[in-house]
Amino acid sequence: MFIFSKRNPKTKLEGLDRAMEILDQRYKNKQISIEQFQKQCEKFGKLREKYLKELEKKNGNL
Repeated sequence: MFIFSKRNPKTKLEGLDRAMEILDQRYKNKQISIEQFQKQCEKFGKLREKYLKELEKKNGNL
């Protein structure tokens, strides 16, 4: 039997940072519109808040 654990919130934040870099580059290269960029930035902001809370909760439980 395998036990799967959730990814570490720190790893999630690192992945989110990388995704934001890619999004920013795509916008600078005019591959996406400002509307798409803003929509994704809002989505990433909400995820960042969620992951920061998870990380804070995990560190508080240590």
